[in-house]
Amino acid sequence: MKKYIMKIPTLILTLAILITPTFVFAAPTTCAVIGDGTITDSVGNPITTGYDEFGYNYQAHMFNGTYDSSDRNIDGTYWGSTGDYVDDSLMMKWSDAWLSNKDCNNDGKLDRGLVNGVVSGTSMGWLTNQNEGDYDSDGNGSQDAHYTYFTKIVWTGPGSSLWGQYTTIQEVYNDPVGGFNGLLTKIGTPGFGLNDQWTMLP
Repeated sequence: MKKYIMKIPTLILTLAILITPTFVFAAPTTCAVIGDGTITDSVGNPITTGYDEFGYNYQAHMFNGTYDSSDRNIDGTYWGSTGDYVDDSLMMKWSDAWLSNKDCNNDGKLDRGLVNGVVSGTSMGWLTNQNEGDYDSDGNGSQDAHYTYFTKIVWTGPGSSLWGQYTTIQEVYNDPVGGFNGLLTKIGTPGFGLNDQWTMLP
């Protein structure tokens, strides 16, 4: 149970901090793409196609690494915090409307909320997170328990239950030692409820 509680508030934080937010701009005639070499991360490093050393593949809208590497600083911590979860595996996938692989407002960053050529600056669409790891369930120093966790998060607009803009529509948590097995929560129909590139719940 300790694992489950620690994961939820930190998952989106990773993507929320890595790319500088943008503002609404009209669609330009052309957008920069990752292959152009003009798009950078939050500290000014050029973003490239394929997986980088941290596990991000922005072109494919994927991350495959650990909590430690998700903050783009492999130092045995997650944004400076230590804990048993830091070396747990983390996989993220997101829609183009969440974080695109283009720069259409010419700020040198990947666009958030790029829908029909217009950049809102707020991640829309959807994000999934899947993590897996081992932990010490009884305090004796051994990694005696294993868990997996999966969640679907969608943009549902202002006033939503998660960070004021998002809703968790599904969580699956397996941790036999902790007493969890399968579906924790689910809202709506299967899938992401996509409607014109962003998500609206029924």
